[in-house]
Parts: sequence; structure tokens; C-alpha cells
Amino acid sequence: MDGRVLAVVGAKGGVGKTTTSLNLAAALAEDGRAVAVVEADLAMANAVDFLDVELADGRTFHDVLAGATGVVEATYPAPGGFDVVPSGTELDGFVNADVDRFPGALDALKARYDVVVVDTGAGVSRETVVPMGLADASVLVSTPRVASVRDADKTMTVAERADAPVGGVVLTKSGTGRSPPAKRIATFLDAPLLGHIPHDETIPESQDAGQPAVAYAPDSEAANGYRAVADSLRRRPDMLGMTVEEDSGGFRFGSGASADGGTAGDVFR
Repeated sequence: MDGRVLAVVGAKGGVGKTTTSLNLAAALAEDGRAVAVVEADLAMANAVDFLDVELADGRTFHDVLAGATGVVEATYPAPGGFDVVPSGTELDGFVNADVDRFPGALDALKARYDVVVVDTGAGVSRETVVPMGLADASVLVSTPRVASVRDADKTMTVAERADAPVGGVVLTKSGTGRSPPAKRIATFLDAPLLGHIPHDETIPESQDAGQPAVAYAPDSEAANGYRAVADSLRRRPDMLGMTVEEDSGGFRFGSGASADGGTAGDVFR
């Protein structure tokens, strides 16, 4: 198996990259895909604040990047049918993390999962650009606010230079204030609109409950919005590389061969 890697990107903090990563993973997992989320926001990790996940011995992606553990030991099942590799919440872990180990960890995960969603940090730093450059494609997240859209435009340039072109945009908190329609914003950004997520109190409620909205309130507007994004991706082989085969009774994916040899084998021990 050689899973696809989607980087969820956005230069501005607070636009919903982590929320989008987790809910997109849950929506993609609904058709049988094996999905993992890697929290690459090494300095401001908060995935464990949004998920009811018990960390065995406290091992996190920080430990993987510090060479202290393999990525399998830092991978946990999450509510919503996917797995998560969370970063630690302590700054000491961030200081010891070496992003040069990121490619090996990602290769190991690609050998076990059909889709690896990389939740990147805000801003334009090496910790953001390196994961972005390892992705097959990027999913740009923005709110409809002017400052956020301007930063999103800059992020697209960074993604293209990192050889991870933006395959589409997801607008969160859509339809709030005097914001223009989602399609108009996507046209301005010159990127396909994968979908838009309306402002929905289900999002903070689901975070407090430790679940993605897709699992916590499956009939909510937010959950349906993320399912629509997942459906858009399923129609994009350039991004997912795999499709649901209607005559097969569900999604068909690889055998789940374990990683072996090279850096990936060393990391996924």
C-alpha cells in the first residue's frame, strides 16, 4: 500500500485547520478507508484537546521526531473511525523535535494507511513547509474574512513552491457577517471549491465532547458540510488517487503491508 498524503494548510491561525483535519478524516473513513491524522502543528498542538484519546505512556509525535519512539507507538484510535498521531503539548517536546525525521515517519504511515491527513501549523516556517512538501496535494482552509483570505492567497504560493499545489479550498464559518459567497472567494483564490462549512454550534460542542462533529452529530450542518468536502475529494483522483467502486460493495484498498527497510522501517518499529 502507498497511501496518499493530504496537507491541510492555512497561514492564519484559528481558521479551523485542526477541526477540518479531524472531521475530514472521519468523513473519509466512512467508506472504509484506513485514515490517519498526523498533527504537524508542533508548537501549538491541540488535537488531544478536541479528541477523547488516551495517550499510552504519553508518547506523541514529538517523541517520534526526537527519535525516542516509533510512530506506531505514538498512533492512537480516535472517535470517528480513524487514527491520530498527536503532537505533545509541552514546549520541551517541540524543542527536541527534528523535522528531518518527518519523511521517514510519513513513509511508514503511508505503508499502512490509504490516506494520511497532515494537520500543519500556522505561519510559514520550516516546521510547516517540510510537511507540506511531502504531501501529494494540499487542502487550503480559510474563513471568509478578508485577512484570512489574503493569508490564504499567500499560503497557496508557499504550497506551490513546496511542490504541494493546492488542490482545493475549504471555507469555514461560511455565510457569516457580510462575507461574499464561497464560490466567489474560491474564484478569487483561483482554486476549486471543495466545500464550505457553515457556522454551527455543533463544532464547539463536539470538541467539548472529544469527538469530531461527523461522529458527534452526524446530521448537523457542519457534519454534512465535511461529508460534502470528502465527496469532492473522492471525485478527485489527483488528490486521493483512489475511488469507491460502486460494483464492489464499498471501498477497495491495499493489503495494508507493513513498512520495511530504510528510514521508514526504522521509524515504524
